[in-house]
Amino acid sequence: MKTNKVAVPEEELLHVLSAFRKQQIAVLGDVGIDRYTQGIAERISPEAPVPIVFVQNEYLKLGLAANVADNIIALGGKVDLTGVAGKDQDGKDLFRMLKSKKISSAHLVVDPSRRTILKERIVAETQQMLRVDYENTHALSQQVQKKVQASIEKNIRGCQALIIEDYAKGLLNRMLIQSSIKAAKKKKIPVLVDPHMKTPIEWYAGATLLEPNKREAEALAGERILDQASLARVGHKIMQRAQCKSVIITLGKDGMAIFRNADCAPALIPTFAQEVYDVSGAGDTVIAVLALALAAGAKIEEAAFISNLAAGVEVSKLGTATVSPQEIMQAFLSHRGSRF
Repeated sequence: MKTNKVAVPEEELLHVLSAFRKQQIAVLGDVGIDRYTQGIAERISPEAPVPIVFVQNEYLKLGLAANVADNIIALGGKVDLTGVAGKDQDGKDLFRMLKSKKISSAHLVVDPSRRTILKERIVAETQQMLRVDYENTHALSQQVQKKVQASIEKNIRGCQALIIEDYAKGLLNRMLIQSSIKAAKKKKIPVLVDPHMKTPIEWYAGATLLEPNKREAEALAGERILDQASLARVGHKIMQRAQCKSVIITLGKDGMAIFRNADCAPALIPTFAQEVYDVSGAGDTVIAVLALALAAGAKIEEAAFISNLAAGVEVSKLGTATVSPQEIMQAFLSHRGSRF
């Protein structure tokens, strides 16, 4: 895929990364926990043709929108997180983990009718064998939705950007998304959306930026991405239908495509990943960096370039992981000679 060069000078990168600590980001989305069960698989079960994993390690990580919040903290920024948790043991674990990461849980709404989302991954050495999801996806009651809406509108007042994380788990509906976008636009702060392929694209109307991956972009536009021409059509369709200023389509090993103008070809950034162990959470890292960079005054191409560096670091780690400004800078320096 032919690429238009997009790069950031070292001095500008340092300036943007150092400005992250001054930014406060509001995050709205489904929250949950990622549980990792790790071990070794040396034989097949006699009960069924499946491997037996001998467990050596188990640990929990913040998941979904809580992982986005965790990324913002790791990058030096501040975050206000709004979502819904259940009144259960996983919910207690979630609140405990947020506290340990110094992420406020004051704006999470507890809904006894739901279970706290838990994604369990069974991993043999570095290979994910199985994922088990524990969740409810029914719509919020009117009472709970009013609490969530009041919470996010209050959070937006003190923030420099809003991230809407749509995992289609029942939290977000058209009214909540649109009221949040309107509140952010009233304050004149950017709204970044990580969309879901099952959500009608019109629900995101008025957002500043949409950041779908390739599969999501194809679903939202109703067209496969097969070459540069189809990529351009898909990006422009999403811009038009979502009435947004920009679209960034993440393309895995092919990097990112940035759309800013309906009449122009996208700017393309190659991937900076050298080793890919696990792509889980890469999109969370990308949108966290995008929000912080835009809030810090970076242009969209600069923000995308920095987030692409961060994604290259994240996928080199096992599981949903966070990235630090120092790691982003190191990735920049290591690629500078051959890439830019």
